[in-house]
Amino acid sequence: MMCGIGTKKARLHADAFTNLLGEDENGWGLSHKGLLWHNGRWTTYTKPFRENVATTIGILFDGIAGTLTYYKDEKCLGVAFRGLDSVKEELYPIICSTAAKTQMYLTSTRKDFVSLQDRCKAVIVKRIENKNDLQKLNIPNCIINYLKEDVVDKIPPP
Repeated sequence: MMCGIGTKKARLHADAFTNLLGEDENGWGLSHKGLLWHNGRWTTYTKPFRENVATTIGILFDGIAGTLTYYKDEKCLGVAFRGLDSVKEELYPIICSTAAKTQMYLTSTRKDFVSLQDRCKAVIVKRIENKNDLQKLNIPNCIINYLKEDVVDKIPPP
């Protein structure tokens, strides 16, 4: 089984047992073996799923930050993919399986920005290279601390 996201160009059918999601540049996926797949390459991400045991996989796609994060039985596994904000095509949720007698359910929840404050935070955070850069902004410390929650250092601090 695999779950993740892909563009309209992602292949959705094959007559062989293969990891479809992530086989090329059009998909990003997590396999039941705990491997992340994209562009035909894999990396270890988490422990394999237990066989014959129901597992709930959550996917959080943050289009502004360009990240894809997975959850396994409500536990966050961390950011799996970055740079998705540079993908120019629309992205869609995808689940697939090569196993017989597999049951899957795809549900969807969408979260838009709750407030203008959240939208502003996302725009500012996207433009900050590292947490130290926040000190250069002429804003109160309480706002700096609020922004720090979401800043991921792109460049290691000096």
